[in-house]
Amino acid sequence: MSDEHLSLAKQNAYEFEELSNDPSLSNPIYEDEELVRRAQNDDPWAIEQLVLRYQKKVYAIAYQMLSGDEQEAQDRTQDAFLKAFRKIKQFKGNASFYTWLYRIVVNTCLDARRRRRRWKEIFFPWRIERHTDESATAALEEYPDTNTQSNPLATVRKRQLENDVKQAMNTLSERQRSIFQLKIFHEMSIPEISQMMNLAEGTVKTHLFRATQVIRKNLRRWTDA
Repeated sequence: MSDEHLSLAKQNAYEFEELSNDPSLSNPIYEDEELVRRAQNDDPWAIEQLVLRYQKKVYAIAYQMLSGDEQEAQDRTQDAFLKAFRKIKQFKGNASFYTWLYRIVVNTCLDARRRRRRWKEIFFPWRIERHTDESATAALEEYPDTNTQSNPLATVRKRQLENDVKQAMNTLSERQRSIFQLKIFHEMSIPEISQMMNLAEGTVKTHLFRATQVIRKNLRRWTDA
């Protein structure tokens, strides 16, 4: 699947939208399976519909996995969709399109995290710990409290808790962190995570249990309060 197909998809989607405004024409909601079949036949409109259907969820996972780096999350979201539609003809339907796409997103983000860390270890080894702290803070600042009537003390405690959660997650391994994020923040099931990360369900459960224990230990002062 080429970049040209993706650009054409957007153009055709606009044309379809204009046609759909005609009351004499129907505008059916297609299932993923039908859209995937059309995308595998290089139908740009079907590609566009799949992007529109899943772009917010894909971005949410990328944003979470990349420590709230908005620009990198946008870039990796685009990368993931490009990879997906370049490989769309390899999709066999053994899992849902949703699971298949999310596996690509997760792997894209994991690769980006590894590249970023390796690059910093080589060129800026003294900045790694500092950057980790700054990333956690930046992620929190993306979601300011817009409620002007809120209790300032409660706001401070909420941000402190969020910061402690971020710091606790930074102590997890790459795999534990990814599984914990997918299960807790994105409410994915064990079988979905298993398919997405190509791991046995028992392995997923083990990593999730260990990650949960670490998080609970690091947040003990909150649970004991």
